[in-house]
Amino acid sequence: MNGFAAFLSKELTQMLRNKQLFIVAAVFLLLGLMNAPLAKYTPLILELAGGLGESFSLPEPQAIDAWAQFVSNLGQMGILAILLVCGGTLSGEKSKGTLILPLTMGLGRTSVVLIKFLVISALWTLGILIAALSSWAYTALLFPDDTVTNLVWMLFLFWLFGEFLLALVPLSSVLFRGSMSGLIIPGGVLFILLVLSAFPDLFTLNPMLLGTSGINVMTGLKEPIDFLAPGLCAVIAAIASVTVALMRFRKAAV
Repeated sequence: MNGFAAFLSKELTQMLRNKQLFIVAAVFLLLGLMNAPLAKYTPLILELAGGLGESFSLPEPQAIDAWAQFVSNLGQMGILAILLVCGGTLSGEKSKGTLILPLTMGLGRTSVVLIKFLVISALWTLGILIAALSSWAYTALLFPDDTVTNLVWMLFLFWLFGEFLLALVPLSSVLFRGSMSGLIIPGGVLFILLVLSAFPDLFTLNPMLLGTSGINVMTGLKEPIDFLAPGLCAVIAAIASVTVALMRFRKAAV
């Protein structure tokens, strides 16, 4: 337990020293603040720029449009940012050989993988909280008369999708070599899920549904129970990925 706590402390210190915490906080704060202004002023900008015909006009923006923008921005730039920041968490140390010392001092390999996953999960959770709180505050300011429902459910579904992708990082780091090899499997899985989303029959089980369609819970088009199947797929896949990573890392060279 002492080794576990010491390595966890080392990871948190390294996260601060490498400015990972600052980068995640800054990126997700910016993404959170973007949503309400984009939803509020995009129709006006298009109108002023002459982008709308005389017979066509956009509906009056609402708070729900800001949260739709939230899903869009975080689903693209937010996911990309967290993967880039965390993609080398384990694979980078493998490449540099910095894991040899703690392992020879008695730290279990299982602890290494679990701590790495806990740290990147904590970063993702922090990022979601920062983005959600800043977006909520700015949306309340620009749309004071609008209310939204099921916001927590939407955020939970989006968070779960990110956790599913981040669980692939340790697995990718163990199976491949290179300082950023943790991005190989998450990137490949994202591409495959995008392809599968073109098939409606398979899309009901697609974990990407959690990250792209959670906004439908807020609009009333979907109920939280409708995301049970993709949610279970994401949880099972995440547990399986971390488990396989643990098994392979116990036998892998560092």
